[in-house]
Amino acid sequence: MDSIIKPIFAGFLMGLANVIPGVSGGTIAVITGVFERLIDIINKITKISLKKKDFIFILILGIGQIIGLLSGSKVLSWAFNNYSFYTYSFFFGLILFSLFNLKKDIMKFKILEFAIGAAIVIIPYILSHSNGSISVTKPTNINYFYLFVSGALAGASMILPGLSGSLVLMLLGFYERAIDTVSKITNIKSGNFNSSDLLFLVILGFGVLFGIGIIAKALKVWFEKARESILNFILGLVAGSLYPITPSFHGRGSTLWMLTWIAIGSLSVLLIEKVNKNQ
Repeated sequence: MDSIIKPIFAGFLMGLANVIPGVSGGTIAVITGVFERLIDIINKITKISLKKKDFIFILILGIGQIIGLLSGSKVLSWAFNNYSFYTYSFFFGLILFSLFNLKKDIMKFKILEFAIGAAIVIIPYILSHSNGSISVTKPTNINYFYLFVSGALAGASMILPGLSGSLVLMLLGFYERAIDTVSKITNIKSGNFNSSDLLFLVILGFGVLFGIGIIAKALKVWFEKARESILNFILGLVAGSLYPITPSFHGRGSTLWMLTWIAIGSLSVLLIEKVNKNQ
């Protein structure tokens, strides 16, 4: 039973995270303690050498992500649109307090790798907001090759801690269409979901899988060759992810309620840590 709880819980949170621009599913994978195993399994899939226990793990994780994605496309989209200040406050607290746990796994702090990781997250976000708002182009006629490439870039971002696949899709102009199309699946009986929606999701999905496969291979090699180096890099990515989800960037609200939601996020880290210890 414990072997089911951890991956489905991690998958659920990853699915939720990938719905919100600026929040990274890869960060959630690190926080929940499944990141390295996920990278290892993805590489086994590409080599067609997956064991039964790995298949069960990735299947349960995937089910959790689907549940999180489908529910998140409704609930979190509503929270993001109506209470973005407090929604980001929760994730800010979650990531901030998870840094203390991540630091425990690092034997030697390396400032260069940490700084590079943080810069990779912060600089693109600053550039995208240099004019005060995110610059988004919304293609009216879909170029399916561009859609595939966009999916690959989003997939790579989804697996890397600190980077947001949703933010990448937003910058490339496909975020709104992707969320709307996923939302249609939950109400497929209405007849709004059509063949063009299916084609859109299939091509985007293959692009995402391709991107995940490429980046997972690179991370696997890095883990094997220089473990301390990549752990510091990941710590930098996660720390850098605090910048784009700073609550004040996403609206205004009560300071008391902001601190309350940050505290709830931090308490969630303790819950996640307890789930991990029970495995």
